[in-house]
Amino acid sequence: MRFRTLIVSVLCVFALNAEEDPFAMPIEVRNFARHTTGSQNGTRAKLQALLEAIFRSQAEGGLGLTYDNTYTRTVAEVWRDRKANCLSLTAFYVAACDSLGIQARFAEALNTNRWRRVGTVVRLERHIVALVELPPLEDVVADFLPQLRKRVGVYRVAVIGDSRVRALFYANRAVEELDKGQTDEALVTAKISVEMDSSLSVGWNIYGVVLKSHGKFQDAEAAFRKALRCDPRDSSAIGNMQALMREQGRFEEAIRYRLLELDVRKKDPYFNAFLAEEALAEGNVDGALTLIRKAIKLLPYESEFFLTQARVNILLGKTDLAVKDLEEAKKWAVPGERERFDSKLTRMRESEKEKSLLKK
Repeated sequence: MRFRTLIVSVLCVFALNAEEDPFAMPIEVRNFARHTTGSQNGTRAKLQALLEAIFRSQAEGGLGLTYDNTYTRTVAEVWRDRKANCLSLTAFYVAACDSLGIQARFAEALNTNRWRRVGTVVRLERHIVALVELPPLEDVVADFLPQLRKRVGVYRVAVIGDSRVRALFYANRAVEELDKGQTDEALVTAKISVEMDSSLSVGWNIYGVVLKSHGKFQDAEAAFRKALRCDPRDSSAIGNMQALMREQGRFEEAIRYRLLELDVRKKDPYFNAFLAEEALAEGNVDGALTLIRKAIKLLPYESEFFLTQARVNILLGKTDLAVKDLEEAKKWAVPGERERFDSKLTRMRESEKEKSLLKK
């Protein structure tokens, strides 16, 4: 199986300096938080009022915020654009809580991570939430993609430190800059990420990807090795090492990393879906069907899996099954993606209608 993509880890366009604080809170955010919660008594009531105000329309006195995973914004940019992905929105929420004297902490929702292809890059996206501890023993989680919680059953979160969150922020930004061809800016931003938290494998892996894009293969290899010292089972770094070894003609080393990658990811539904995509690219439709079915069996609530299965069924001439796949894809899609599936469903249904008329 040939791999022609880079694999990076992200959570989600210009380079920020390390001295700048991406989570600095503008006075407007403080005023908004205090105004929308002023009539509430108690921490829980204030948290709920703040959350509702963030999504309430501007005409109704809210922020009118919408989900946007194309760009990782600072807290000030969230306020300006009224858009955010989970990391940016969590940072905004944590800052707003701080202005109310409520301690909210960043946490990672461990079992909601997902692979997503963006152009030639395959991303492992990590889901970030806010956690507030209420006495005596209650944890309140502000999750800005609640449908993810419904998918996974038991919901596991782990608190992460401030420096790590900032490292993830800059790692995100580096990937976004790389996507836009801004390789010089990406190099600066990725370097800030590893300086923020030198123990984060994600940062080193992305730094390696950016270094590789500059043709600095020796430095890229060193970065990938640092990522693996931080986390020996970081599948993204393993995959990138395998690709780098193969491209340099170091095939025995590449095979070792390939075997390690398969061992690490054999029960990873997203990796099986990735392999299905690769099989499709090689014209192996039956192999793609087997792999995407395995991915769906491991995780039956991922919209992109059903989209891939729909494409496979179209190639197999099973358009009726493809329509059902698209309906499932829409069911589990995040709100901003449902329109895309509606469009595909409309085209598929029109195609099926035309076929039915031709048979009469």
